[in-house]
Amino acid sequence: LYADTFIKLLNPRPTWSVLDVGSGPGTIAIPLARRVRKITAIDFSPKMLEILAESAGKKGAANISVQTLSWTDNWRDHGIPVHDVAIASRSLAVNDLRAALEKLNRFARKTVVITDKVGPGPFDPEAFSAVGRELKTGPDYMYTINLLHQMGVQASVNFIRLESTLLCKSMEEAMDLYIWMFPALSTDEKKRLKKYVQSITTTAVDGTFSVHRKHIPTWAFIRWDSSDE
Repeated sequence: LYADTFIKLLNPRPTWSVLDVGSGPGTIAIPLARRVRKITAIDFSPKMLEILAESAGKKGAANISVQTLSWTDNWRDHGIPVHDVAIASRSLAVNDLRAALEKLNRFARKTVVITDKVGPGPFDPEAFSAVGRELKTGPDYMYTINLLHQMGVQASVNFIRLESTLLCKSMEEAMDLYIWMFPALSTDEKKRLKKYVQSITTTAVDGTFSVHRKHIPTWAFIRWDSSDE
């Protein structure tokens, strides 16, 4: 749902070259590849790019190139050219947000698109309460919008609201939807988390599990003309 909605809102053109910053395993790059001329995917994780390259090969997406780079690297020194469009999908966890936004502008000939969390983003506040941990997620997309305004950028905002119910094959799979939120869970914390997940899960006659999320993760899809700065 996330990638499909992102690409629909992006409304890509066949002539575009796209720079995907913080591409991860290709969540956006892989489905986007057949809609644009070429994609350059950069990420700080060689493992993520390895997964992306393997997926691209399987799907025949020969127009994706990958390069291991972080936000703080000098992209020009590593041969990254200006593209028509620069995107940063859920990848703006940076120390200097303004510098990242300005960098995206410099590498986009036409358009910049980012997604940023709304409220706690993918984190479930009630799960944190159940486990007994404090949730600190920092500022959400409004901080980014205000920063863009200070930069003289007039951005448009849409919202990507994820599914309220997720289907799982097992309780372990249902737990995996939440356990990533909590590094180094103790045995007692894991028991409390499992109790919470069970409280929002129903089981069908075929043995599948439906997780009815109390918190629906929502992302702000923020777009602007790179010449606006």
